[in-house]
Amino acid sequence: MYRILVVDDEPEIVELLKMYLEMQDYRVFCAYDGEQAWEIWKSEDVHMVLADIMMPGMNGYSLVEKIRRESQVPIIFLSAKTELADKIKGLRLGTDDYIVKPFDPLEVVARVQANFRRCYGYEPLTVNKQLSCKNLILDVECCQLKQDETYIELTAMEYRILKFFMENQGRVLTKNQIYEAVWEDGSFPDDNSIMVAISKLRAKLRDEEFHYIHTIRGLGYRMEA
Repeated sequence: MYRILVVDDEPEIVELLKMYLEMQDYRVFCAYDGEQAWEIWKSEDVHMVLADIMMPGMNGYSLVEKIRRESQVPIIFLSAKTELADKIKGLRLGTDDYIVKPFDPLEVVARVQANFRRCYGYEPLTVNKQLSCKNLILDVECCQLKQDETYIELTAMEYRILKFFMENQGRVLTKNQIYEAVWEDGSFPDDNSIMVAISKLRAKLRDEEFHYIHTIRGLGYRMEA
């Protein structure tokens, strides 16, 4: 799993990118200023950095200079600075790409994937990969869920849970297996957290009507094929 460090002093941008990147199965570390990003960089194995330029304290330029003294990982600038001189300065410092705000998060994901292919080797591309169960279709390329003719909005957590179930239809999945596949923080969630997350997903799927996810008492859950 590739690990990406996202740093921006606008929390809503960090959370938006985190959601879209996690839908592609990337591990995301979040920072809100240059100093915090540098501490994460020193303590974690990071494969790519997405960094804002204008931040309080250590700005993006200084952060890139420090990283480039010890690593050639791909770095992408995200900035509202649109002048050609700013783009040239960023690229000369050693960044690999420059994305102007406001941006479409799908474009950011595409550029992240392109830089991973360039830096770490090309991987075969899947074309319109879909998972299906009854009247559900989950497009894992676009991270979209369709039920009959209606698109259903999912959180990143709900997307990962549903994707795990749809990849393992007919199998009983224990709470421990669900945790290992879906949760990304260091602590094991209590049973109630997993139950609440699955309950919210069921509500969005109108599960009481279609019966996708069954509770197997004493064991876990099973999605019926």
